[in-house]
Amino acid sequence: MESSSKRFFLPIFILLLFSILLSGCLGSQGPDIVVIDSWARPSPKMASSGAVYMTIENKGNEDDVLIGVDGDVSKAVEIHEMVIDDNNVMHMKPVEGQRLVIPAKSKVELKPGGYHIMLIGLKNQLKEGDVVDLTLRFEKSGEIKVQAPVKPMEGMGAMGG
Repeated sequence: MESSSKRFFLPIFILLLFSILLSGCLGSQGPDIVVIDSWARPSPKMASSGAVYMTIENKGNEDDVLIGVDGDVSKAVEIHEMVIDDNNVMHMKPVEGQRLVIPAKSKVELKPGGYHIMLIGLKNQLKEGDVVDLTLRFEKSGEIKVQAPVKPMEGMGAMGG
């Protein structure tokens, strides 16, 4: 009788163990990147640069890193941020190493006065109604295509700061 109960419980034990291991794997999904509210600011005539803004949300359980941006609207596309220096003066600078961490279960806003995508050496003026096509490159999530309509900042007009 003891032998038949071992034969009965061993497969159940193995199935239980397997289901616990499988549920652990499913619960530890990687990053889940979603890009929302992308837009670009119109550029003044003769401007050589422009900016694109968006919200990058990571709905997953693992951090990811924005490691670059590609686009053909300008000669170069970089991840930048606004910082306040020791003299309390705000200025723009490239993000160190072109690496912007998108934490798990969080979002990072790219917005005026903060992080943004800098379009350097614009090939044409960005006009309201245009669309800027970009490809965001993530360390774990790969490439995500984004279309950013060109529109004025709310309440600031096309030339707003």
